[in-house]
Amino acid sequence: MTTNNLPAAISTLIANLEEAQAHSPAVMDNDFLFLKLTKFGEWVYGGEDTEVSDESVFVIDPETYIHGWIAWHDFKLQGEEMVMQGQPPIDKASLPTVEGNSWVPQVGFAMKGVEGPEEGVQLLYKTSSRGGKKAVAGILTAVVNRGNAGRTDYIPEIVLEKSSYVHKKHGKTFEPVLTIEGWVHKPEEGQPQTEPEPVAAIEEPTPETAPEPTARKRKRRSA
Repeated sequence: MTTNNLPAAISTLIANLEEAQAHSPAVMDNDFLFLKLTKFGEWVYGGEDTEVSDESVFVIDPETYIHGWIAWHDFKLQGEEMVMQGQPPIDKASLPTVEGNSWVPQVGFAMKGVEGPEEGVQLLYKTSSRGGKKAVAGILTAVVNRGNAGRTDYIPEIVLEKSSYVHKKHGKTFEPVLTIEGWVHKPEEGQPQTEPEPVAAIEEPTPETAPEPTARKRKRRSA
């Protein structure tokens, strides 16, 4: 690791995220609205399934990363056990027996709208799907890499997108895409966020996983 030049709090966070990822393929629920990607490829949140605007930009606080287990059987929730990053991972063997023996890994984090119609909206995204866990892992890897490079502006600004593939049984299936558009410092209490640093250009995705085209006309924020 190369976090020796980082402030202690950030260095500890990066170490905790690395530890959590190594052990992880109901926290904060009261303060945040649930975010999900529907089977129709729509990002929605809250009890009324409000659709997220293409114009909205969010920040993800890595300190809110959670990981653990969830169990569903016949579309009924059997149980959920989650912990914050920095806490010991939950041993699957310690979980209670549930119908269908259906415990599967789940990960998630909180985000807040900073631009667009969802500005100020606080969301909690939890996922146990293959595509969802891959998207979350991509964010965490980017944060860890940035921290290990000595950067203190480790808060990613993202937009919510999606990709799709054809499932042999279910047909067209959507997967979440969390696209990083910039990085900001974690603001101190009562202080505004700094302007984001734009991310470097990346290779175009393959056609199979290319994000669905949108009519986004979002104004990019200056660096």
